Amino acid sequence: MSAKPVVLVLHGPSGVGKDTVIDRLRERTGIHRATSSTSRPPRPGEADGNHYHFYSREEFERRRDAGEFAESAIVYGDWKGLERREIEEPLKRGQDVIIRTDVQGARTWRKKLDGAVFVFLVAKDRATLRARLEARGSEDPESLARRLAEVEAELADLDNNHYVVFNEEGQVEAAVDALVNIIESERRNPSRPQPRLRE
Repeated sequence: MSAKPVVLVLHGPSGVGKDTVIDRLRERTGIHRATSSTSRPPRPGEADGNHYHFYSREEFERRRDAGEFAESAIVYGDWKGLERREIEEPLKRGQDVIIRTDVQGARTWRKKLDGAVFVFLVAKDRATLRARLEARGSEDPESLARRLAEVEAELADLDNNHYVVFNEEGQVEAAVDALVNIIESERRNPSRPQPRLRE
């Protein structure tokens, strides 16, 4: 039986360490991280094709009208979305794909992506998440309150995922080990449909 490539949709509360886990997973497995596109200009330190694909508003809308996006929306006044090629091209090569998203994005992908594997990344408790958010030092009180409200929305979606992976403080490798095991298991799961974007 040939192994099928896997599309992992990873989401979880702010402060849980999604980017750190994904970076380490990419180092170990070569999984393709689906890079989103945006119509906003790059911020200091952001590189085109790494953090986002940066387009002018006109170019973004041209690509969107041409059907090149699997999903897109206006977020804080700018377009943001994920192009179909970010999923379809790696799958054609037999390469696994990971999509980093939030709870709203996970709900969207459940409707748009057949055969995807949904993974919820979470810390042990809310206090840990709050401490991580506060330690960032990048949130004003209003933003922190909004992030913490988002944590509750994420946690309410926990049961709608195929797997739950814990990312404990100082235990990143254990979380990555769990994701590697999920990928290896799902590549050989005969009941999982071949990943496919719906038209």
